[in-house]
Amino acid sequence: MTDGDETRAAGSDDGAEGGAGEQAARSWKSVDHHAQRDNLGDRFARGGPADFLYGAVVSGFMLAVSSTHDASSDFVMLAVAGVLVGYWAAHVYVSAIGGRFRDTDHTITERLRLASSDEVWVLIGGVPALGVFLVGRVFGLDVVDAALIALWFTVLMLAVVGHLAAHRAGVRGWALTVETVVAGAFGLLIIGLKTLLH
Repeated sequence: MTDGDETRAAGSDDGAEGGAGEQAARSWKSVDHHAQRDNLGDRFARGGPADFLYGAVVSGFMLAVSSTHDASSDFVMLAVAGVLVGYWAAHVYVSAIGGRFRDTDHTITERLRLASSDEVWVLIGGVPALGVFLVGRVFGLDVVDAALIALWFTVLMLAVVGHLAAHRAGVRGWALTVETVVAGAFGLLIIGLKTLLH
């Protein structure tokens, strides 16, 4: 083989490797990673915090709206749980069907199964407020007061998640305090809504 042949062969090999690398990169970008199965920590880091907060806010709003003076505990629990499940189902539907345009490797059954697992954080986010409401009723509080305590707990939970997110992003000092307050302030809006309604 001549020097020219060796040079052309080396160039061909480099071109093949480059082409393979570009093809792999395009393939990676085209995959809908939301539909991939991975561990619990990775799922939470990718979409968990947002879905968790979403579930907490939905649960809080429903507690504020449904906890009237003449409402029963069963009614409040069913109302909150029913709406929460409805929002979770909507997230699953949008993820499974909408993401089908990008994902050609999974069947709709697989996408529904994986989306159901990934979007479970919406349900998890709504559980703490419901739990606090139920504990309040067990300890003898009426529906309105138990719901109010659950809402204040939601404020605290939102503030803690906001604080952790800001701290992880490198925010410190007064800026961290401000972000924590802003995160919890949305819960205060829900309490304000409850006050206006009841």
